[in-house]
Amino acid sequence: MRKFILLTCAALTLAACGSKTEVSTESQTDGVTKVETKTNIDGVKTHAAMELTRYAVRAALGQNPNTAAYVTIKNTGATDDRLVSAACECADKVELHTMKMDGDKMMMAPLPDGVVIKAGETIELKPGGNHIMLLGLKTRPEDGQTQAVSLTFEKAGSVTVEMPVSNAPLSDHGAH
Repeated sequence: MRKFILLTCAALTLAACGSKTEVSTESQTDGVTKVETKTNIDGVKTHAAMELTRYAVRAALGQNPNTAAYVTIKNTGATDDRLVSAACECADKVELHTMKMDGDKMMMAPLPDGVVIKAGETIELKPGGNHIMLLGLKTRPEDGQTQAVSLTFEKAGSVTVEMPVSNAPLSDHGAH
C-alpha cells in the first residue's frame, strides 16, 4: 500500500511538472462570472468558452512590411461569439482579413465586423483563408521567436496568445 501511495504521489508530481498551465481570472462588480484562461502542455489555450489551437505568426519575409497570424478557434459554449479584433505590438495596425479568388487573382479584404464563431463550431484563421493581418511592422517577427497577439471577443473578452513565429506556419512540424 505504501508503494502504491508513493507511486501515485510521484505520478501526480510528474503530471504537475509536465503541464504548462497558466490561469488568469477577471471579475466585474456587476455579477459577471469570472473568465479563466488556461494553456495546457499541447499548446491548447482555453479562454472562457473559446479553445485556441494551431496558432502561429508567419515570419516577416524579405522587406515586406506586413505579415499574418493564424489560429483555430473552437466555441465550446452554448452561445455564439464573435472575434472582433486583434492587436500586436509588432505592428502599427492589425486587421481581421478574408481572402477570396476574383477570377485568377487572390484578393484580400478587411472584415470590419469580425468573425462569428457559432456555439459548438470551429473556425480556422489560416493561410489562403480568413487570417489576422499585421500591417506596418515595427519589429520583424523571425523564425523561432514568439510573438504576443491579443484577440478580443465580443462576449469572452480579451486573451493574449504567445504565438510561435515560423517560416512555414501551421505545417505539421510548426503546428501548436
